[in-house]
Amino acid sequence: MSEYSAANITVLEFDESVRQRPSMYFGADPHLATTVLTAVVIASLHPGPRVAPSGPPDVTAEILDDLAFSITDNWPTGPGGSTDGHYGSVLTSYRWVHAAAAAVSTQTTIETWYAGHALRQQLAGSRPAGPSHDVDAPGGTGTTMTFRLDPAFFSPSILDAPTLDLHAEVCCDVPGRFRLRDSRPGRGSRPGQGGAISG
Repeated sequence: MSEYSAANITVLEFDESVRQRPSMYFGADPHLATTVLTAVVIASLHPGPRVAPSGPPDVTAEILDDLAFSITDNWPTGPGGSTDGHYGSVLTSYRWVHAAAAAVSTQTTIETWYAGHALRQQLAGSRPAGPSHDVDAPGGTGTTMTFRLDPAFFSPSILDAPTLDLHAEVCCDVPGRFRLRDSRPGRGSRPGQGGAISG
């Protein structure tokens, strides 16, 4: 019997870990694009207590293309508007599911705003493709992320409306609100895709 030692251990970078073991991050059927969208929606509806908005979580997802979607919510990337995140990006550890979605995307754009200050940054995987830039801040607090999922990883799967329960195992006390828009030609919004979701 051979000895087990440090030589038997392989340390994976975050992006490689997500791509090799997607079910750890997205659950069942991790190669289906809709599973990634669903996981990101659930994560946005259930922020941790240190970053949770003062009111109910308010989340809007938009399907932009067969493998592209955006998600907007009303909480920052980190406590007090912190933007010290993964690999020097503005994507903090409080958004680890969003970072996992970025890891299986060819391009991700993140815009986050808090207390009158807003930043925009492009990511390649979960790493910055360049520095963050100041942009005009909308009112309030929030984050918008746009993901372009990697066709090499997801084809022939395409995005569809989440059909799973959007409740996390440990829900927040304040009920959240979720809306889904499908901007692809001929798709439009379908009944039952929006409305209040109890957190």
